[in-house]
Amino acid sequence: MNPTLRFARRAAGAIYRQLKPSPEVAAHRMLETLAARTPRHTRGRVRVLDLDLEYPDLASFCPQFDEIFVHNGLVFQTSSASPRILDCGSNLGAASLFFKRHYPAARITAYEADPDLYAMTKRNLERNGAGDVDVVHAALWTSNGQVTFRAEGSDSGMIDGLAGVVDAKAVTVPSMRLRDVLANDRIDLLKLDVEGAETALLEDCEPVLDRVNAIIMDLHEFDPRDRQTPRIFASLARSGFVFSLDDMLLQHWRPPLSSNSSPFPNTPLVWTMTVRAWRQ
Repeated sequence: MNPTLRFARRAAGAIYRQLKPSPEVAAHRMLETLAARTPRHTRGRVRVLDLDLEYPDLASFCPQFDEIFVHNGLVFQTSSASPRILDCGSNLGAASLFFKRHYPAARITAYEADPDLYAMTKRNLERNGAGDVDVVHAALWTSNGQVTFRAEGSDSGMIDGLAGVVDAKAVTVPSMRLRDVLANDRIDLLKLDVEGAETALLEDCEPVLDRVNAIIMDLHEFDPRDRQTPRIFASLARSGFVFSLDDMLLQHWRPPLSSNSSPFPNTPLVWTMTVRAWRQ
C-alpha cells in the first residue's frame, strides 16, 4: 500500500475513534469526568458498561479500568475451556470480572488483604453475575499466619515493612503462603499485583513455579537502593519463563526523586511496570 494512503487511513481511523468511541472508551471518559469532580478516597457506586460497581477511590479506579477494559491488558491465550486463574490482589474485583467476561467457564480464586476491599470484591462479583469466583481474605506471603497490612483504601495497600510502605491504617490480616497454593494446583494464569512483595513471593515459589503456565505481574520499584527487577527476571529465567515488559508508569508524585544536584534533577525514582511471563 502507498505510504501516503496508509497514513491517511490511519488518520481517518483515529478521527473516527475520537468521534465514535467504543463503549469501553466512552465508559472510561465518563469515569474520568466523574473522577475529576470527586474528592480522593470517596467511596461510591457507578454503572459502567453493563457493570454495577462499588469503588473505594475513583481516581485510582480509572487507570485500572483503562488497562483492564479498554486495553484488554489481562487477555491471554489458553487451550483450556475452563482455565484456572489466581487473581492475587483483587482490589475491587475488576480483574476477576474481566476474566469472567472473556473466559466464562474459568475457575477463579481472588485474594485481597484489605478487609474492606475484600468485602467490596465479594459484593461486586455477586452483583455482576460472578458469584462463583472464590474470594479469599488473605495477604499472599511467604508464610501462613498473620501479617500487619497498611490499608490505604484504594490501590496502594501493602504489607508493613516492605520498601515504599504507605502511611496508612495498620490492620492485622491473615497471611497465606502462595507457594502452598501453587503446590496443590495447576495454574493457567497467575495475576500478581502485590505492591512490592513480588520478589519475596517469586523466590519463595520457585520450586513450584513449574505448575504455572503464564504470569501477568505489576512490578513495583519503590526503593532505588534495592531494585526488584534484576532478581525477579533472574527468578523467572531460572523457572523456565520467557518474559516481556511494558506499561511503565513513573510515579512522579511519590518520593524519592533525584536530587537537585544530580545530572537529572527531580527525576522519578519510583515506578511500576507490567511483566508478562510464559512458557514456550
